[in-house]
Amino acid sequence: MTKVLIIEDELIIALHLKNILKSFGLDVLEICSNGEDALESYRVNKPDLLFVDIDLGIGITGIEVVEKIKLENEVAAIYLTSHDDDVTYMKVKATNPIAYLKKPFDEIMLRTTIEVAFQQYKESLLKHKELEKKNSIKEQYITELSETNSHLITATWRERELKDELQKTKILVEKQNKNILDSINYAKRIQKAIIPKLENIREDLPHTDWMYKPKDVVSGDFPYYFKKDNLLYYAAIDCTGHGVPGAMMSLIGCLLLNDILSDKEVYSPAEVLSKLHARVVKTLNQDNSNNKAADGMDVAICCYNTATKKLEYSGAHRPLYLVRKGEEIIQYKGGKYPVGGNQYKGKNNYPNHQVDLLPEDVVYFFSDGYPDQFGGENDLKFGPKRIRKLLEKNSDKSVNVNIQILSNSFDDWMEGKKQIDDVLLIGIKFD
Repeated sequence: MTKVLIIEDELIIALHLKNILKSFGLDVLEICSNGEDALESYRVNKPDLLFVDIDLGIGITGIEVVEKIKLENEVAAIYLTSHDDDVTYMKVKATNPIAYLKKPFDEIMLRTTIEVAFQQYKESLLKHKELEKKNSIKEQYITELSETNSHLITATWRERELKDELQKTKILVEKQNKNILDSINYAKRIQKAIIPKLENIREDLPHTDWMYKPKDVVSGDFPYYFKKDNLLYYAAIDCTGHGVPGAMMSLIGCLLLNDILSDKEVYSPAEVLSKLHARVVKTLNQDNSNNKAADGMDVAICCYNTATKKLEYSGAHRPLYLVRKGEEIIQYKGGKYPVGGNQYKGKNNYPNHQVDLLPEDVVYFFSDGYPDQFGGENDLKFGPKRIRKLLEKNSDKSVNVNIQILSNSFDDWMEGKKQIDDVLLIGIKFD
């Protein structure tokens, strides 16, 4: 398995890249945020491939890291950077990387670059060893390798230039709002990549539907889904804020959940929330006494065992509704405290409920954007009670129909008023 070292000082980008590379089957050894740590990690781990950010903040640059390593050993390096200037390009070219990718990169381009460039790099090294054994023309190999890398970098550079030309055309149309729109569109792109697709969930849970109404272009609410053998974890997550700040929190939450559930251990929903809380506090430096930020998230999370047909639920501020035909709703309450924030000083404990399912049972869970929406004749909150009444009244209807009823009721309740928060409501029926 190819061993990879990530050298990147932006944690969110590094974690996102780590998850993509792991999905390709690569062995990510470590993430280093500065050049000195990267040099030490290379000497210890001897990775096959480096992913290097050029600007590492304080200390030596990514280019200098590669230069120092190549004084001792030849190594394959791929630069990931937002730099555009010719001076940087010439410095990069001098280190003979196998690729140069501009941020933001997409998964397809990253996979293609790794497969083509690294394979070509390995073939070049093999040829070099064969030539050395035969005591042949070493200079010919060096020239060939340099030309191959030069062609690859030139092609990548040309692709970047074409994208820059398209971006300049867009700037002419959206000149006044360029920076804002760029930020929002980038956040939307990342968030779209992490949100599960409904059709994929329906492969395991056919009777699944949701109502998803972001307040802005991007959302602080997001659905989450993770399949682990015969365990299906799914959640409705409401991050602090909405828009770009909320979307950034959603990215943090998704990446941390993926790391937790990727462990070999099997965790109950309550254990997942406890671990998520601890990692949010650490990631946002909330355990620092000088940090007064209380950013976090409300969560309703379930784990369904497809082998035993058992369902477990836990929540942080958010409940779970169990709906049966002709019966009153059974409500399971979550914990009193959110995930993240250190203001409660260790009180962030979450209950773990065993939900006894019968055939045709349906569960619903949602963010607070729906019940907190103001509207109606007296401009009041919709409230959870109205949601329960709608679900009880229509308990004989399918999940899809009920989601549509809830969506229409929400729109009618607003009566043209402004939506105050992101809205997410998920329904799942069990056979």
